[in-house]
Amino acid sequence: MADRTDQRATEGALRYILLATVIAGAIGYLIQIAVPIFAPNSYLTFATTWSAIYLVVTCVSGIQQEITRAARPDPSGAGYPTWLTFTISAAVVVAVGVSAIFALIGPRVFPSDTVAFVLILALASGGYALVAALSGALYGLGAWPAVAGMTVSDSVVRLLTIAGALLAGAGATMLGWAIAVPFAVAVAGIWLWTGPRVKTRLGLDVRIGRLARNSVATVLASLATGALISGLPLLINSFASDAGSELLAVLILAITLTRAPLVVPLLALQGYLVVSFRDRADRIASMIVRWVILVLALVVVLALLAALIGPALLSVAFPSFSSLPAADLALIVVSAGLTGVMCITGPAVLAGNRHAWYTAGWAVSALATLVILMLPFDAHSRILTALLAGPVIGSAVHIIAVRRAPRRGK
Repeated sequence: MADRTDQRATEGALRYILLATVIAGAIGYLIQIAVPIFAPNSYLTFATTWSAIYLVVTCVSGIQQEITRAARPDPSGAGYPTWLTFTISAAVVVAVGVSAIFALIGPRVFPSDTVAFVLILALASGGYALVAALSGALYGLGAWPAVAGMTVSDSVVRLLTIAGALLAGAGATMLGWAIAVPFAVAVAGIWLWTGPRVKTRLGLDVRIGRLARNSVATVLASLATGALISGLPLLINSFASDAGSELLAVLILAITLTRAPLVVPLLALQGYLVVSFRDRADRIASMIVRWVILVLALVVVLALLAALIGPALLSVAFPSFSSLPAADLALIVVSAGLTGVMCITGPAVLAGNRHAWYTAGWAVSALATLVILMLPFDAHSRILTALLAGPVIGSAVHIIAVRRAPRRGK
């Protein structure tokens, strides 16, 4: 009876998260379509700006994963003081660290308005650190409506700010502020709703020192994750600029639009997957196989559709951009599916508290991608090769880690 109750609760949680993910994904997709339509000449700059911000966001999401793993319901709320101290400290450290990094590299990445972009990234990174910490606590408490509410509210506010910027004819700087501000708005709104619950019910199974060390390891792994997902436009524009702005713009547009349906939902489910794999460690292999089969089956269908109708759709929807061959679009879709597989194997490794292996998988994958992008051959070919090779190598590392993990009862 208890098992059936737990199963119903799990299914209910999945419905909440999937619904919120669908809404947030649709909003994000709409933004990615609207900008190249209404501001095609600024798209490459916008995509690079978005990529830089969400590379930071993806890194900081490691905080959410670690708090999710450590958080438990506790009627005494004994974990709240530790969580609050860690959350504030993390937000400050992340904002200062990101500001320092982009103060150094900003003149090369954002030469037109370096100071503004340093401030934008500081706000985005500090704000998302708060979002990640609160989301992790809510995942651990099983507060699924609140988790879903944060996901949706953040996306809705961002849609409104970016729409306003586009209507005002804003450039990349104003669009950057439009991306960053909603993080702070979302966390403030959800805290008003859920703050008392977190204060009185949150427990943590680690002390602040261990929580910080684990979070650093997960954040470093998330850096590699970000390089393969949200940071790809930034990397491609930085290390394959010899492809030319016209080809770069259409490749980045295709990568962005085809990856969203596969990778974004799996990224949103990272906390759920960590909890699921952690609580069913004796069945982890079969769970991984089921998830991977589901993803790859979807990839086959989407790759065929991309090859058949993708070139025509791009030409009709984005006439200002150059065309792409059908084979390129199919390969880009396949690369998205392979990255999605890493979004399944990664949480399986993390759930077993094997942070070094988790980090190694993403780091090796990102390094392979970066090295291939820097090789001295045709830019077009090396971009596609890097997209495919990186996630295959990373998934292999994660699978090795899962196979080597000790099993219960042994």
